[in-house]
Amino acid sequence: MIDVTPRYLAGRDYSNQVFDRLVTRWGWGRADATELNQEFGWSPDHRFRLGAGQLDPGAWWRIAAAKEPLGPPEWQAGFSQETPPEIVLAVTEELARTGSAIDWTGESHPALKAPTDRRTLIHTLLDAGWRSTYRDGRLDLEAPDHLARVQIRIDPHGDPFDLMSQPHLYVEVGPRDTGGYPPYWQAMLTTTAPTVVVDALAQALTDPTPLQRDRDWVDEELLAHLGHTVDGVLADTDPQAPEPREAARPYTETDLREAAAEVCEEALEWTEDLDLTPDMYIEDRLIPSSRTGTPTTWGQLPSEQKALAYLLVTDMVVAAAASAPALLDLPLGANLDPLPASRKPTPPLAAKLSELAFTIGDLKDAAAYAAAAQINGVDLSGIADSLHDRPVGDGTKWTWGSLPTAQHKQALHEIDRLLTGAAERTPELFAPDFRPAPLALVTPVYLAGPGHDRTSAAKPLTDQGWTTEEQGDTTVYTSPCRRLCAQSTIDDKGTSWTASLHYPLGGEEVWRASADRRTPPEIVAALHTVLAANAAELVRPSRHTAHGLAPVIAAGWHDNSTREHLMWDSPDAETASVYRCTAPAGQMFAGESRAWQISAGKLGPGEVEGWTVEMSENIPAPLLEAVTAAMTDPTPVARLGRDLTSEHLLYLDVRPLVPQTPSGPSGPSARTLAARTRTTKAAPAAVLTGEVKSAAPSGHRRLC
Repeated sequence: MIDVTPRYLAGRDYSNQVFDRLVTRWGWGRADATELNQEFGWSPDHRFRLGAGQLDPGAWWRIAAAKEPLGPPEWQAGFSQETPPEIVLAVTEELARTGSAIDWTGESHPALKAPTDRRTLIHTLLDAGWRSTYRDGRLDLEAPDHLARVQIRIDPHGDPFDLMSQPHLYVEVGPRDTGGYPPYWQAMLTTTAPTVVVDALAQALTDPTPLQRDRDWVDEELLAHLGHTVDGVLADTDPQAPEPREAARPYTETDLREAAAEVCEEALEWTEDLDLTPDMYIEDRLIPSSRTGTPTTWGQLPSEQKALAYLLVTDMVVAAAASAPALLDLPLGANLDPLPASRKPTPPLAAKLSELAFTIGDLKDAAAYAAAAQINGVDLSGIADSLHDRPVGDGTKWTWGSLPTAQHKQALHEIDRLLTGAAERTPELFAPDFRPAPLALVTPVYLAGPGHDRTSAAKPLTDQGWTTEEQGDTTVYTSPCRRLCAQSTIDDKGTSWTASLHYPLGGEEVWRASADRRTPPEIVAALHTVLAANAAELVRPSRHTAHGLAPVIAAGWHDNSTREHLMWDSPDAETASVYRCTAPAGQMFAGESRAWQISAGKLGPGEVEGWTVEMSENIPAPLLEAVTAAMTDPTPVARLGRDLTSEHLLYLDVRPLVPQTPSGPSGPSARTLAARTRTTKAAPAAVLTGEVKSAAPSGHRRLC
């Protein structure tokens, strides 16, 4: 007998220990189909079923779980014939152990609950020295000896019932590139496999306890690999005959650095598709700015702030990918524009940006750490895959993948060494001039975009006692006198607003003001502030609405009016305007009206980043003045850098926003990332910014 470690290399032992354990210890049922060479087992409640000897050799062992006794499978798992039975038993034991209590519905059984995430599985493998690589929507984790791999489909997750074609979780044990031969053994689990099951599988794969096997029964090829292992780690041997040494390497040091830069860039870009990255890397990392107060980790933040922080860190790492060549002392080239923010939506946030429990310096520290971990996570096989078809030198003879074996291996190790050095320098990617700033103060407000806050525009109304009524996606706000109303309509792209006056009560509409979903909330809030506080001046239409243009005149806007059109344009390349047609009815173009059109930014067909506020011709002057005053207000407004559009950045003044950090919850870090390097923690900035507040007009008698 020999002791085999790691245990995933033990192979099968030709015993029935799985069925014997389930029957004798847990009271499972058992039946044999001798003529088909098959065996079956089932739990006492008939929710879990196990079959062995199936017709498909890729899933010799088959596990099916159902919420109802004898019901359709909720999830499935398959193991090939050569799987060590101890691995299968680790999963089936979990099914039996957690299901001993009576449960009529099956909903409380841990092995029948919907999976939460694969975080514990990933941590278990990483803590055991496995290395991760993300490519093409999959997270690949490989054992230190390169003889075991776990693949998790992340984007998309896959068909929840697909076990054989594109399984959500796939385990393969055996050397890579077997020339078409199957691996030693494999396992597949569907997308709906519960967390306790995949965690049990991860524990079984990393269990250091040796397994005993009869040497005569161990597969010869597997035994050959065991003969080349020391403490379970495969020695770096090449079974092929050594190739003659080349007269000169076909690649230069610059070629190596350029190749390493390309791998770095890809690794950082992959961060966008790997949902677990910030959580996996920085959850237990101390927030630098909290050191002088109550030490706080990222995982201890309130849930909304934590979700935002993880998203911003992801954005920053992805944006820094374009600067990866600098880590290898290479020029950045012509394309210096950072990648845009990820496609992930901004999570809801109740706190103001100036009240966040972290600063830009904290985000840079976390981003540098996550970027280093991403680069460190690229192993030799990942480097080889990324560079396989990339030309070497002048590209006339070689690609990295076509190099002679000895030179190819040497190049991969040299590139891996360069990546280790690049990972140590990731703080340089997030220098003080890093753009775009994740938290920003911007002017002018009319190019700042709608931001992430969908609640501030309604606050002036609710503060004045307006009633609220929900009507599906629309919320109606009504004044105490019932004559004035405002309503918001929310969709997945923003919030549009409409305010109006009806006179008499509930009768004909007198005037209306509408703001589309891209309108900055500060402008809508200014309109609502006057609407709620000056009702006495708004119940009658105004004959002197041009008085509302005083703010744009005082701010030096350009008067481009003609006899038929009144138009005032902003002085910054005319990116905003106030317009109204004044031509007689007979001289107006088709579809033209005398309504006020107040707009800013890029406008046109399709999805655009500009916005428009439309107001009736007879809109009361205080409302028009509220909008024009808000547009010309020079006070910076707080925004997330991810919300600033490229169309407007040229005309925006953007400064970093440093929140006034409150003391957070305390608690020691529970675990650390197993990475090859440690990154330097960036010192937090020490600039405090004031809260931007808008004052409501005073001195007016309220009518309602």
